[in-house]
Amino acid sequence: MATAAFIGVALLALVAPFETTEPLVRLPQQSISNLEAAVVLAMAVWGLALVRFRQLPAWRTPLTLPWATLMGALILASAAAPAFRMNAFHMAGRLTAAFAIFLLTVTGLTTRARVHIALGLVVASGLIVSTLVILEYAQVRPVLDGLKAFRPGITVVGSQLRAGGSLQYPTIASMYLEVVFALGAGLLLSEVDAGRSGRAALWFVAVLVVAEAITLTFTRAGLIAMAAVLGLLGALRYRHRGTDVGVGLVAALGVMVAVLFAGSRSAEWMWLRFTSGGQESWYRAKVEAPTDLAMATGATSLVPIEITNTGRIAWDPQGEPPFYLSYHWMPAEGDRFVAFDGARTPFPAPVEPGSTIAMQAEVRAPRQPGQYRLSWDVVLEHQLWFSTEPGAMPMLSRATVSGDALETIARTTPPPKPTVRPGRLQLWTAAARMIAAHPLLGVGPDNFRLSYGEYAGLTPADPRIHSNNMYLEVLTGSGVVGGLAFAWLLWRSAGVLLPNWSAPSGAAAMGVAAALLAAALHGCVDSFLSFGPTYVLFALTLGFAVACARGPSPLEMMPEADAHRV
Repeated sequence: MATAAFIGVALLALVAPFETTEPLVRLPQQSISNLEAAVVLAMAVWGLALVRFRQLPAWRTPLTLPWATLMGALILASAAAPAFRMNAFHMAGRLTAAFAIFLLTVTGLTTRARVHIALGLVVASGLIVSTLVILEYAQVRPVLDGLKAFRPGITVVGSQLRAGGSLQYPTIASMYLEVVFALGAGLLLSEVDAGRSGRAALWFVAVLVVAEAITLTFTRAGLIAMAAVLGLLGALRYRHRGTDVGVGLVAALGVMVAVLFAGSRSAEWMWLRFTSGGQESWYRAKVEAPTDLAMATGATSLVPIEITNTGRIAWDPQGEPPFYLSYHWMPAEGDRFVAFDGARTPFPAPVEPGSTIAMQAEVRAPRQPGQYRLSWDVVLEHQLWFSTEPGAMPMLSRATVSGDALETIARTTPPPKPTVRPGRLQLWTAAARMIAAHPLLGVGPDNFRLSYGEYAGLTPADPRIHSNNMYLEVLTGSGVVGGLAFAWLLWRSAGVLLPNWSAPSGAAAMGVAAALLAAALHGCVDSFLSFGPTYVLFALTLGFAVACARGPSPLEMMPEADAHRV
């Protein structure tokens, strides 16, 4: 029975970060991904073993009662949800599955060897993800094509690629790899304690590869989490062992991570990323152009303008992707467009923030005579128009187009939807209002993303956006009842590990504690439990915590000869 559970743990450890976007099975009201199918398979094999040997799972753990309380709160909140009840029950089911994964892990990891194997498998799969992140950042074409199975395309902030490997989004990749980083560091210290310097060297390299991948996700919380992990491991190691080889390796990791971080992006981009909550203020321009223009139908003219970069990012016409000056044609009245996607005029040189340049803009007139407005704009090619960014102000010239009509039908198009990119403060304010409106049981698990628009004053609201805070996500979804149960679960998790840092499995327990710290810290700015790979890893990590605290089995404590006879 324990072996069946261990096989299930190994399977989930390997496949968790490789959930494809295309469902494996489509059912009415539900689709099943390859990761969810792996969870079902692991549970089915384990369930058959439980029936075959007429045993119960290892349910008597320090975390069982708080987790069961949390599940009860989630189910109750789902039933009481004012809207989107089916979605709420789906999320409650997901965290119930996480509890089952936790019990699977506790049941299967009956020896220290199995704990180390399971930890090693998690780090190994994370190392594969990290390699994919690095190759994606290097723009290796076969890798980019293969990664389309896991997400639609690459993610760019400004002109900077944020690599995510096989995870759906770079921030999710960072969340996953931060836990892997901590577990790998714990295994490194375990090998040091066992006197296996060769294996320790391999784990050191593996942890550095994971650290490099985290820096390439360009996620601020990832860097903070790595620093916290190394700080906790170094402090605990020094407290119990003094200044030993392990402390030196942790310090060396810190130095190497700092070097990797410093070399991953330019100082300008690092400063920009760390001094702004989002990119709302990055793309701003001010155009001084003739108030009135006269043009012939279909003709191309050069219009003298002065343009000022009032944003925070340089406009590089040779960048990947490049910046161009462009425009849109609008009728004299209304908000529709005659032609939205105007001709491009390259900037003569990169335009730094705060600088102004004079240039000749190439403008092609509409093919019908009449009165128009010319709306000036800047485009980051294939990425965004400045005019659709939040807070953008129109920059208009009036234009008279005269001559023969070159086409008979005047076609207009509606304006593009403005970019809605609510910041964390706006989302957290909406969450506070939501909690005030539904304090006891919330609006239902995972229903923040479907309900926040009315609380944030956003119409429309992107239903893919979460609260960007794991704790607010629980509070808005299940109210004070669920929030207290979740706090109890986290508190008991820390209590499980505290007494075991000096035990024989102490180095592994330190790594697990650091992994939980990374999840808890990143959970302050992102929704850790809302995605399949991260909730599976969260459940596995809590199972590792209980397994590390349990200590060696009676079989492990026997003399070797007796153990073989048994």
